[in-house]
Amino acid sequence: MSKKLQAAVVVMIIAVVGYLMNLSGCEGVMNTGQSYDGTLVEGHIEDLDMARTAKGRKSQIIRHKGYTLSYNDDWRIANWVGYVLTADETNGDVERSDWFDKDPMVKGVQVRHADYTHSGFDRGHLAPAADMKWDEQAMKESFYMSNICPQVHALNAGLWNSLESRVRTWARRDSAIVVVCGPIVPDEPMTIGENRVAVPEYFYKVVASPYSAPPRGIAFIMPNEDCDMPLYKYAVTIDSVERRTGIDVLYNLPDSLENYIEQNFDLKSWQL
Repeated sequence: MSKKLQAAVVVMIIAVVGYLMNLSGCEGVMNTGQSYDGTLVEGHIEDLDMARTAKGRKSQIIRHKGYTLSYNDDWRIANWVGYVLTADETNGDVERSDWFDKDPMVKGVQVRHADYTHSGFDRGHLAPAADMKWDEQAMKESFYMSNICPQVHALNAGLWNSLESRVRTWARRDSAIVVVCGPIVPDEPMTIGENRVAVPEYFYKVVASPYSAPPRGIAFIMPNEDCDMPLYKYAVTIDSVERRTGIDVLYNLPDSLENYIEQNFDLKSWQL
């Protein structure tokens, strides 16, 4: 091989390595080419807590005081749960309910507390109780079984719990953030309980800060097991979650802003 060709190969290798490092989140940045055009959100945006469920999937939209969800009667769990968390709401002092109950708004089979008993799985919140301490009704409704998924204890009490705490920190910093989270369920899931509640294989959480300057977004996908790597190792673009789940989030934002938030994240801006 000539020296000129060797040099060309080296340059190509360096370029490919740099590209892969960027895609993997190295240097704290994931950028897929969507640039920020300076669009900022002003005033209230309706239905920021809403997402569009994948076509062909069962979905009953239920609105509670603190969150909105899309309930899947095939799975007996939510497709997604969404809410906006403000800085003021993180300062609530309502005591934790700990009373798991049927969701009176669910049509069809009603999942019960007993479906999880002796199953080996925790009753894992999607919208966490600690995010609902600003209101007694919101706290009570966070314990509805429609907001609960079978979750491995090591995840529920471990990295998932750590991520929930980070979300409250980000809400205090940015005044208000949007959260959409839910399960990723295989085609033929394991089930628990008399009502055959589907056990997720993974969980995702989308976090967006559309009111910050510049706006930002990030997402996480974690297997339903003991996750022992640092949180940033599970970080992905919001687009990645949408492709994986078929769910469309943040669709009420201006298109240019939605595209930028969903296609890019900077680990440093999220203090990861």
